[in-house]
Amino acid sequence: MKKTILISTVYGLLNMGYQSFAQNTIAYTDPESYYHKGIELFQKKVYAPSREEFRQYIKSTQKSLNANEFNLTNAEYYAALAGLYVKAPDADIEIERFVVNHSDHPKAKVIYGDLGNYFYADGDYNRAIQYLEKAININSSSAIALEYKYKLAIAYYQTNNYTKALPLFNEVKSLASDYSIHAYYYSGVINYKNANYDAALSDLKKVENVAPYKTEIPNWIANILYVEKRYDELLAYTEPIIEKPNGRKIDDMCLVTAEVCYFRDDFVKAAKYYDKFRTFRKGTVSNQVTFRHAYSLYKIENYEKAIENFKKIAAQNNELGQQAAYYLGISSLKANDLNAASAAFERAKNSNFDKIVQEEAQFNFAKVAIDLGNSQQGITELEQYLKTYPGGKYEDEASEVMSEVMFDANNYAQAIAYIEGLKKKSPKLNAAYQKLAYNQGVLDFNAERYTRAIQYFEKSLTQPIDNELKQNATFWKAEASYAAKLPEAGDYYKDIINSSSSETLKQKSKYALAYLNYNNKDYRQAANYFKEFVKGKKDESNRQNYEDAIVRIGDCNLAIKNYEEAIRYYDLAIKENRTEKDYAMYQKALTLTFLGRNQEALQIFDRIATQYPNSRLVDDAWFQNATLELDKGNYQSAVNLISKMVRERPKSGLIPQALLKRALAYGNLKNYEAALNDYKVIVIRYGKTDVAENALLGLQETLNTLGRPEEFSSIVDEYKKSNPGSGSVENLEYETAKNLYLNEKYSNAVAALIKFINNYPGSSSMYEAKYYLADSYYILNDKPNALKYYNQVISDNRTSFVTKSALRAASIETSSKNYKNAIANYRAVLISSANKRDMINAWQGLTDAYYFSGNQDSVIYYAREIINNGGNIVMGASNKAQLYIGKAYLAKNDFVKAEEEFNKTIAMAKDNNGAEAKYFIGEMLYRQKKYKESIKLLQELAAEFSEFLYWYEKGFILISDNYVALNDYFMAKATLKSIIENSETPETVDVAKKKMKEIENKE
Repeated sequence: MKKTILISTVYGLLNMGYQSFAQNTIAYTDPESYYHKGIELFQKKVYAPSREEFRQYIKSTQKSLNANEFNLTNAEYYAALAGLYVKAPDADIEIERFVVNHSDHPKAKVIYGDLGNYFYADGDYNRAIQYLEKAININSSSAIALEYKYKLAIAYYQTNNYTKALPLFNEVKSLASDYSIHAYYYSGVINYKNANYDAALSDLKKVENVAPYKTEIPNWIANILYVEKRYDELLAYTEPIIEKPNGRKIDDMCLVTAEVCYFRDDFVKAAKYYDKFRTFRKGTVSNQVTFRHAYSLYKIENYEKAIENFKKIAAQNNELGQQAAYYLGISSLKANDLNAASAAFERAKNSNFDKIVQEEAQFNFAKVAIDLGNSQQGITELEQYLKTYPGGKYEDEASEVMSEVMFDANNYAQAIAYIEGLKKKSPKLNAAYQKLAYNQGVLDFNAERYTRAIQYFEKSLTQPIDNELKQNATFWKAEASYAAKLPEAGDYYKDIINSSSSETLKQKSKYALAYLNYNNKDYRQAANYFKEFVKGKKDESNRQNYEDAIVRIGDCNLAIKNYEEAIRYYDLAIKENRTEKDYAMYQKALTLTFLGRNQEALQIFDRIATQYPNSRLVDDAWFQNATLELDKGNYQSAVNLISKMVRERPKSGLIPQALLKRALAYGNLKNYEAALNDYKVIVIRYGKTDVAENALLGLQETLNTLGRPEEFSSIVDEYKKSNPGSGSVENLEYETAKNLYLNEKYSNAVAALIKFINNYPGSSSMYEAKYYLADSYYILNDKPNALKYYNQVISDNRTSFVTKSALRAASIETSSKNYKNAIANYRAVLISSANKRDMINAWQGLTDAYYFSGNQDSVIYYAREIINNGGNIVMGASNKAQLYIGKAYLAKNDFVKAEEEFNKTIAMAKDNNGAEAKYFIGEMLYRQKKYKESIKLLQELAAEFSEFLYWYEKGFILISDNYVALNDYFMAKATLKSIIENSETPETVDVAKKKMKEIENKE
């Protein structure tokens, strides 16, 4: 009942007071004004002043002989009430006094009830209890007593005095009234709290469909059935309601239903009801429930959601946290997220709350490390497992996994040493040893450590378990021996040709044997092997070697003067080859001159310059044409050709020979001054070349013809001065300085060479001295001085070191980011050198320079030149060129083409270029916001290219960036933590620490 009931009663009495006052106007005296004022203030709810007016009235009236008893009684009543309303300390005393003094007054019987109702409505349950108890005592048998008992029960309930509340609720619910249905609810709740579940269930069932309790009752009933372990009844009751709640609260119901299903191993239903529970229950959820929810999802293979839930508690430092971390690792494994699995297992293995879980995590952490490509860490962890858990659950499997790690190890040398140190070796370990030694041999071969490579190939051959591997080891042993210039290389190749079952290896061995004989000038035998090679299968993989072999057969026949055969193969090369057509044409024309077919040769030499104007052989063709014209007596034509060559190819190595030819032509044309000038240039500038002595003879003859023989002696003196004899002081000083360089005493060489250059500025040895000085500075890492002298060697163009100087100068310019100068120097190499290796190196340099200067189309052009024109001549050149094509497309933001080219790089070899290509694909995925795909690919990078530390560590840094982008700070921090703890690269650790701090600031 609301507070308004009491107020209306009071107002009724007030009206009665007014009526009485109106009927007694004759008796109105001055004290009555207090009463009147009190009534007025009480009506306005100004209780404190009202109480004072009433108390003043009572005081003045008590002295009167003619007191108005009715008003006096009312005044006492109102004063008492007003005192209660203002919480006066003596208000209770006044109430009790009123009841005692006026026990027959109607208000004395209801005042306790009215006050109880007032305080009940006001929420002051303790004071409500005080008056309701008294009201019940006074009115124990009246109908109003039931209402007082219900409200008293509620007041006890609200003050948690369930012991007193329950009997009252039981009494109320036993009698038919508006309060009985509510009493059932409260008695049910109290019985539940008292663990009297049968009584609680009976009570709550009575109000299950009664508003407002029907929304809450199902949760209570479900909880009762759960705690009484009446699980079948519970499921029969809850599942239909959960499917159709119809406005009822079902959060607790979902939870207990999920719990029952969980402990019955019905994880499909458990996961379903846990999901619903998390949907309806807002706020925090207990860690135990979170774990069981995650485990249910894990059991039904919903790993993504399981991971999400396990992460919520995996970081806790307790047993539940350890178990969550372990299952987070297992779930991540199932989801193919090895990096996440590693971080989770690491956390679980470092906790010691549950020893069984710790052992499982230790073993799984080791296996994941291996799967991530960190075999060394995997081996270390497996060794730790065997040490920590002797006779453990995975003892046998750990040993087997270790042998498999040896088989696929990236740190081959350590794995080999490990196996060699074992007293007993199983067949599986021997097989692993064979492959490990082979792989280490290949690694050393690629690093040009040929002697060491041979040792490992021989170790591999001690365990000839896998026949294919045995044949490959034999072949690469031959290749390493050939590269190391060992005489037995030929025998190894022959063994392969005679005994190998691999046609591919036989073909490679024939090609290698052909070159071995070719380089040893045994041209007949070389031709035989080249012919055997070209008889074999031709496909795109060996196209370059096939085309090269065709040309080399021609060269071999030319060398043994089998000219017609040579021409036949050169024609074949011109017709079928994609590359070196200019070389084949040149060699054919040269061969024709030996057959006296000079006119045909002239035509071919002309075509070379026309069809291949950028060919390195253009100057050679001009020179040969000039020679032919000279031989035919066409002296002016010879002069014109050589003049063109000198003008357009001033750095050609044929300049001294060309000038001698032109001098002869000028002489025959009786242009003696011009002839004399060419002879002088040869003698003075090219005094150390083979043609210098012929030039001196021509010079002498020309001066005699001109009648000026007296000039010859002065020119000879100048020649001798520039080219001193071997016993001269000048020559001795030069040889001493040069020997300091050759003996690698570079600091001393610098001082000696500078002194020589200063003392003999006109010496012809000065030009070589400048090269040795430049190279000494280069080796001493004084790049500015090195560049200065390399440039002088290039501009002088007086030695055979022009190409080497141009390559070194270009390299210095590139490292200084002077790409324009670097490009000019690399182009100079292409013009000055006919050596294929020099050309490949120059193309590589141009690829680098153009890439960093932003000219990506030129990058692609020169990279393809390397791939299509013998990139295999320089170890790894084709692989790096392929990488640069991908990087060029990446720089152009053409991700599709870039990925295509990067995948070609990865397919070519397991080297640093492949690692870099893999990383860039991961970076492209990250830039496209394909974070999960990027993580997966970077994990592959870690597994496949872990020996390439720079890209391995960059990959993990990028993995952490991907996790940050996914807002998965747990995994991002775990990844960075692993880097910080395991990396030995200070720069990498610094980057990881910086990123860790950034994440912590975000959280």
